[in-house]
Amino acid sequence: MISTLAFLFPHTALGKITLYPLSREFGEAWRDLPTYGDAKNGKPRRPPYAGLASALSAVSGQPVVLMPHSYEPVDDDLAHPAVAVTTHPFDTWTLSTAVRAWERCVRKGEDSDTLAPLLAAAEVEHPSLASYVRGAEDGTPHAPGWFYRVAAWNFAERLARTSLPVPNGPTMRHIRWRMDTNGSLISWDHITKRSTLKPRRTGYALHKLDFRVVTQPGEPLFALHVLPTFSRLATHWASTRTVFIDHGQNKKTLLRMPIGHTKNDDGQWVPYARNHATEVLEACGMDFATWPTNDDLAALRGDMRVLVPAPIPHVLGKGVGTRFNKILADHISGTFKRPKIVQVGFEPTAVELTRPAKGSITREDLDHALAATGSDTVRIIALYNDGTTRRRMTEALAPYTGTLDQPLDVSDHTDHRLSSRLVVRFHRLRALDRADQVDWESELAFLDQLEDGALNGAWVETIWNPKPSKREREAGQHRHDHKRDLRRALYERDIVSQFLARQPESEPDDDATETAPDSDLVADPETEAEAEVPKDYKAINALRDLMFRLGCVDERLRDVTKLTDEPILVGIHLRQQRISNRRPGAADRTQMVEVLTALHTSNDPNRPWHMDSYDHATHDWRPQAAAEAAFGRGTIGRDGHARHEEGALLARQHVESALKVLPTDRPLIIFVDTEACRTIWPGLQNVRFGTGPLPGDDLRTPTRPVAVITINTSYGEVPAPVENTASPRKNPKRPPKPQDRLYRRTTSTGLTSWYIAQASRTYEGFGGTGSIGGLHTRFTLPKDDWALQRKDWHSFTAAQITVPHAGTWDPEQLAALAAQLCHQSLAWDARTRHPVPLHVAGAMDRAHPEYRGPSIEPSPAPAADETEDGM
Repeated sequence: MISTLAFLFPHTALGKITLYPLSREFGEAWRDLPTYGDAKNGKPRRPPYAGLASALSAVSGQPVVLMPHSYEPVDDDLAHPAVAVTTHPFDTWTLSTAVRAWERCVRKGEDSDTLAPLLAAAEVEHPSLASYVRGAEDGTPHAPGWFYRVAAWNFAERLARTSLPVPNGPTMRHIRWRMDTNGSLISWDHITKRSTLKPRRTGYALHKLDFRVVTQPGEPLFALHVLPTFSRLATHWASTRTVFIDHGQNKKTLLRMPIGHTKNDDGQWVPYARNHATEVLEACGMDFATWPTNDDLAALRGDMRVLVPAPIPHVLGKGVGTRFNKILADHISGTFKRPKIVQVGFEPTAVELTRPAKGSITREDLDHALAATGSDTVRIIALYNDGTTRRRMTEALAPYTGTLDQPLDVSDHTDHRLSSRLVVRFHRLRALDRADQVDWESELAFLDQLEDGALNGAWVETIWNPKPSKREREAGQHRHDHKRDLRRALYERDIVSQFLARQPESEPDDDATETAPDSDLVADPETEAEAEVPKDYKAINALRDLMFRLGCVDERLRDVTKLTDEPILVGIHLRQQRISNRRPGAADRTQMVEVLTALHTSNDPNRPWHMDSYDHATHDWRPQAAAEAAFGRGTIGRDGHARHEEGALLARQHVESALKVLPTDRPLIIFVDTEACRTIWPGLQNVRFGTGPLPGDDLRTPTRPVAVITINTSYGEVPAPVENTASPRKNPKRPPKPQDRLYRRTTSTGLTSWYIAQASRTYEGFGGTGSIGGLHTRFTLPKDDWALQRKDWHSFTAAQITVPHAGTWDPEQLAALAAQLCHQSLAWDARTRHPVPLHVAGAMDRAHPEYRGPSIEPSPAPAADETEDGM
């Protein structure tokens, strides 16, 4: 059995709250607030409810949420009456003064005072949270949107009353928690510190527990998911966004404040509290804490601690480790006894997950696998500038030659045939090292001579995350990252691409010497030098990735799935992207990115499985490489498509029309991502599981089965595994890891969900350093091993598989198929987050030049007779 960091709790354990019901007049008054632009050229918008809630948290020192009182997601917050919810009643004068001051700031000094009287007139209530729960008896509990955040507060507040005992050799270290105004628990007085001498730097981090109250398919009770993080602290204000403040006044709760930055009179960037918190505090006669200087942050002085703004280089790694998770899970189970909460667990099934094929496609299987591309000839165009990169490419291609132990010895600018279907051509492209932008249309003109009907794929050298050298920094220069521009230019020529990062020059170990906590200086016992690697796995894996982008499919999937009815396996990948046509970063609208793939299976061993993707421009399914090139050279996303209401209907209709183009005589098994698709198809939601609209509804007939399988990989929604309780402990400290098998959990209503759980490859390898978090916690790591604080400490992860519609198949058979298509991937020797068709669709999205980046102006719409719904 797999135990987890998720707990089911009876409704009597939800507790009570303080609630202010707000009238429709409050919503009407809110509509009269002026709009503003939060960035230059940004779209003007009305202040969100969260702005006032943040200001009220500042003056009350307690969590506050202000949201519509609705059981369904809403696009317009003001279309429904709202509620203000907190943990304890507000002081009447403080409430009125704070709301009036906040509104005055929003109105640029105009003292209209329209909101405060309406909020003060609300009759405070102290209801039980359980009174807002509906549908529990049917296994579909649901509540208003604000309910889930407030329920998490109550549990966090209760857990904070008891310190966390962490074994530390023969003694016990007790970790005390402070709750912040978002309902997280912070190890405020227990900071991890690490210093190095070369370069001289110091880093700090604290433990943070986030909580999410969620539903599980078919489960009558709500589940509390505990999400531990190791949050690194910033040692300067640059680009920071969140600060924790110990604002005194006998408050136990930490103020969690969103911050922005502005220039002072000296032209220097300084922080300020967003949502007018400083002005509101002053209006209520409260002093705002003094902003620490950068030197104060670097020395951890003052009453503020600031989170690092993004994933950046830091002397401390991420993650708390599996041992901490085990200690925390046991502590929570022992703390909540009346009423008793139940730890969620997964039971093993008889389905073992196997990976019979590893490594690259073999030379013997190469031509058969390339036949899946639909092309007689496949050409790999190797573009390089550095000689070492060329050598790495030739070594990776060596297994496809007659001399497997020698690099491929070929000249540039000439096709060299490696098999009856595969040729390779090398070309030195000096523009790859240009520091500025390049006219790739001109640089790639030599590719025009290759219009011979072959399927082309580019294997391109790149400088990964190019950083300026010392000379370039002093000259104010910066290298341009060519990947987006070059990938688009290749797509324009119907060429898919895969980049290979140039090997960096060896550098001295910056962290070789560091200061240990509370000790004299010691040498780091760990060195960066590793054993010589016999193979260049980065080059090998890049070549494998290029192969699957070209549509190359060998027999490994057929061998592991044992399908007999030749279904088409469809992946539906949806993602909503915020974009702007005005300037990069000023998102003023959203588009839905829709990528559909279809893996065609076959029982004929002479006919390889093949992958197609849907081309939205031609409204047809095309071979994988051609479809990716068509997708990549167009603008990303579809206007008008969204997650809710009319936008969701448009997205659903468009996907259904694409599915109808598939062969009608074949069964369909459709894979979707739960989190991305459940608002598009309500039948994927826990509250309507299997009873609302589902993908493929229009294709399902008595003679054509259509199954739907959902995959949920959300960290906050899938219970995080703690240990495999059925496995014997080799070490009394280290929690046993999950096995390679399918797990399941069946609720009291009879609905089953399946799970795959795993330890990461980092946890499994690296001579034990990867799993150091299984032996120690960051609180109790011995001083001799203190350098391991710089590592990322991994924990176990899980994916949830559900079957809202099984068609004519057995649901566990479908769950096993999804799990096996994660475990045995096309181009990776470890498990992927999603089954192959869905994984390939996501890879196409991530390869688009506009993926989470600047959007280009949309191209002119085609004529009405060219397309039925435009681009």
